[in-house]
Amino acid sequence: MRLGGGNLFKKVLAKGISILTLVPVIAAASVTWIFVSARESFVSTGWYVYSLLFLTFIPMLAYPLKYLFPSIKSQGRRGERKLAFIMSVIGYVLGTVLCFVLKSPTIVLKIFLAYLFSGVVLSFINKVIKLKASGHACGVSGPLTLLLYFIGWEALWAIVILPIVYWARKELGRHTKQELAIGTLVGVFSTVIALIVV
Repeated sequence: MRLGGGNLFKKVLAKGISILTLVPVIAAASVTWIFVSARESFVSTGWYVYSLLFLTFIPMLAYPLKYLFPSIKSQGRRGERKLAFIMSVIGYVLGTVLCFVLKSPTIVLKIFLAYLFSGVVLSFINKVIKLKASGHACGVSGPLTLLLYFIGWEALWAIVILPIVYWARKELGRHTKQELAIGTLVGVFSTVIALIVV
């Protein structure tokens, strides 16, 4: 069955929004905004670059790397998601460990722990409890919480991204309202815990 012009446009728009709100993309945007607003807390530009390396670059490697693994590529979107998860875990765990080893500024450690905790809780809910939660919603709500914490009310307008992500993921049939809500709660809860413990 052919899609009508309006339906096709909505699907293309939803796909574009989903790409622009991938977790590593949102990580780059939020870390950059925090760095620009609180540059002195990063101590040096090196810690900003460090954050981009482990939170954005390493996780994004999953997309070109899938072409090197025929078994992953043959699985399509499922294989791509699996590799993206693996690369994210590598980035978050290694980045967090090195934060402790290299004695990173507190702001950088808080950001890394927020991503690490979110990943752990999301994995637990999806794999152990077997309750599907949206990684997209988690990957937006966590950074929004970081922005509100580090930047304050100036960042409040960014919350508009969340309903846009909800619409896109539902339009593509990837998540239900419940899955999006659970993902959002995981992102907020995990980030708040990370901000409290450090």
